[in-house]
Amino acid sequence: MLPGWLQDFFLLMVIIAFFSCGTAVQGAGARVAFALARDGGLPFSDKIKAISPRHHTPVNALLIGTIVPFAFLLLVLVNPSKPVHVLWFEYPANVSALYALVSFATSGIYLAFFLTVLGALIARARGWKPSGAFTLGTWGLPVTAGGALYLLLMLLNIVWPGPLDGGRAVFNYGWITLLVMTTIVAAGAICEAFVRRP
Repeated sequence: MLPGWLQDFFLLMVIIAFFSCGTAVQGAGARVAFALARDGGLPFSDKIKAISPRHHTPVNALLIGTIVPFAFLLLVLVNPSKPVHVLWFEYPANVSALYALVSFATSGIYLAFFLTVLGALIARARGWKPSGAFTLGTWGLPVTAGGALYLLLMLLNIVWPGPLDGGRAVFNYGWITLLVMTTIVAAGAICEAFVRRP
């Protein structure tokens, strides 16, 4: 057992880390919303990409980057007293829905990095050579391929459905992570098909 002062110190570090991660998510979400709106990829793109003449920032995109993550924090209030059956999976009792969100967020990070490295791998295979001083030379293709394989395996390790009574239950509640990822990809595909302007 740690002494009280050390517990307080670690708690303070956790609070600072949460604040840091929260502001990073807000900034990243606002940048993504602005970039998609600028390219006409979101509903109400004209309003989202608008720049404030006073602050010289995309205020509406910043509001989206603030409100949407905060709304998801309300999942902490979803804490079913009995197991909930949805389609073919079961959400366990007495587990905050915020845990499922954290599980998805972990897999989402791996998915985002995997897609980036996969794009670099495809580009390198087609002959693309990065500019700048650090290009890895002839090692570029094998290092990129190794990185893509690692990220794919880690992503599968997180999203692969596991039993609720197994050791992975804390990381992946059955099919929930995979279902949320599939839903987001489907929503993105619908936006791309019907919202984006030619």
